[in-house]
Amino acid sequence: MIAVLCAIRQEISPLVACMNVSKKYSIDEVLFYQGDLNGRPLTLVQSGIGRENAIKAASCLLESTSVDLLISAGVAGGIRHGLKVGDLVVAERVGYTRQDDFDGEELQLESEFVCKEEIVRLARQYSNDPESKLHFGNLLTVDKVISRASTKRRIGEQNSFLAVEMESAAVAKVACEKGVGFAAIRSISDDIDDDLHLDYDNLISDEGKVKVTSIALSVLKNPQKLALLSRLNKQTKTAARSLAYFMTKLVPLIDTNFTNFPGQKTPWT
Repeated sequence: MIAVLCAIRQEISPLVACMNVSKKYSIDEVLFYQGDLNGRPLTLVQSGIGRENAIKAASCLLESTSVDLLISAGVAGGIRHGLKVGDLVVAERVGYTRQDDFDGEELQLESEFVCKEEIVRLARQYSNDPESKLHFGNLLTVDKVISRASTKRRIGEQNSFLAVEMESAAVAKVACEKGVGFAAIRSISDDIDDDLHLDYDNLISDEGKVKVTSIALSVLKNPQKLALLSRLNKQTKTAARSLAYFMTKLVPLIDTNFTNFPGQKTPWT
């Protein structure tokens, strides 16, 4: 079984729309969709934003479902020139840092995880697909949204990472501990020149959910933020649709190439 974990509804909805969902349920507030994608079995998981929520959701998934490959998917912020909104990053490695100050310090990695080479190799078959612009390299998982363009530039210029996000290393940690194959695929929702100008610490709850009321109050206090939020929402939708399109191609390809027959050792471990 292949499982895909996304953080928020906006990321997972286009994928759900592509699936034939046979079962929708929740365990400990983690939302699951089970069914098939183009005839191939697939489980989708909506975790909530951030490391702790991703660990909880991935653990819940692997304790309740037999999974061969766990993919961390969703949107990310580009930190290299040449990555545009809707472009896809297929991770070769995922690093994690606890840092929240990147402007005055060198990057300190807490951990690093290697993604399944077989998945990267299969994804390369679509590198010339005009509908999906792919980049291959490293992702950086952080604990807070990096909203300033200058900070994104600094990280990108001084390190090998292509994009930043908030869940993949946590998903990789759980997958590694459980002996499950891991991959990460992210779609760019904001590029290196995007200044987001939002106080995300006050807009995201401890449960990893967007605080709609806080956003509304923020807009009332500063109506100019409405245009920014509208643009970011549009970019997120573009990124999510791009991700969903690519996954509809990749998941059946993975399933075809790595089907487990009775008595056959799983190729992911």
